Amino acid sequence: MKFLLVLSLLSLLLGAPGHVAAQQELEFHFAYRPSAFEAFKKNIDRVTIVSPEPFIVDASGVIFGELEPKLVKLAKEHNVKIMPQVKNMNPARGLFERDWVREIVHNRRVKERVIKSMLEICKRYGLYGIQIDFENVHVDDRDAFSLFCRDAASALKKEGYKISICAVHRAEESAGPNTYTKWMMEEWRGGYDLKALGEVADFVKIMSYGQHTRRTTPGPSQGLPWLEEVLKYFLSFVPPEKLSLGITMGGSRYHTVADTALYYQNARSWSSGVSLNEAESLVDQYGGSPLQWDDRQKVLYGYFERGGLYEWLMIDNDLRSLDAKLELVKKYKVRAINMWVSGNENPELWDRVKAFTYK
Repeated sequence: MKFLLVLSLLSLLLGAPGHVAAQQELEFHFAYRPSAFEAFKKNIDRVTIVSPEPFIVDASGVIFGELEPKLVKLAKEHNVKIMPQVKNMNPARGLFERDWVREIVHNRRVKERVIKSMLEICKRYGLYGIQIDFENVHVDDRDAFSLFCRDAASALKKEGYKISICAVHRAEESAGPNTYTKWMMEEWRGGYDLKALGEVADFVKIMSYGQHTRRTTPGPSQGLPWLEEVLKYFLSFVPPEKLSLGITMGGSRYHTVADTALYYQNARSWSSGVSLNEAESLVDQYGGSPLQWDDRQKVLYGYFERGGLYEWLMIDNDLRSLDAKLELVKKYKVRAINMWVSGNENPELWDRVKAFTYK
């Protein structure tokens, strides 16, 4: 996954039955890029939490990375809480390492080293807390990962720091109908005990994007019916006041590549990010039909022919997509939304965030 700027709207916390608190919070997860930083700076009055993602933890439990000084300075000047992510991402490969997680959660000395380092980072920067973003967690490591999160939460909270935990989307406990969904459950989805994580975390961030990816057939990154099913499933384990719903505002271009390093049969379907302007330009350049609106999925889609092959476009960053997803937030009254953005989105996105209310 490419590092992008992420923003989140921490919505109105639930109060007494039938009522909500009077305060809105905007949670902003931020992976540094100059354009994204400018978006953060410009809209900082809507932000309560910024979550940069510079910290990597390896199989030895060594955490490395540093926070951008100007980000820390700006956040503290505006009383924005800083909650960086700690990730098992291998920078050399651009992949989340399953074996790193396995060593961290099963080796007591490694686990203690990770937790001690997280505490030191919190104290050094004066942080609000830590967000754990471990991905490619195998289903066999589920219980050990839950115990790691429980131990980390206990240590952080003892020192007055908060903890949030990222969990990969799923809408059922069984593996699903085919070998792809089986692989996803074993390698990505099944490693999260949602009930256990919800008990120890201050909030759980649903990584509820990636319905379709570069590994799949073309499709939306989060069609609205699918997104609602994911949210309902999480709510059966985690209370709404502890959930942050992931909302995407991006687009994908599905195409064919030939690369022996990517695929053992030399060629395969693939996808890459694309903006709405880029998508419209491609359609115009290659004589495709104008992008169409799918009112059920709440996405724009289209295709064009290039080199004798069709390339498909799936665009989630139409404002109608955001409006529909905000309706889910209103319907289920979850604590927050978290949104991956690049800094080049429609400025009206911020108007939607500003105007959001449960009433």
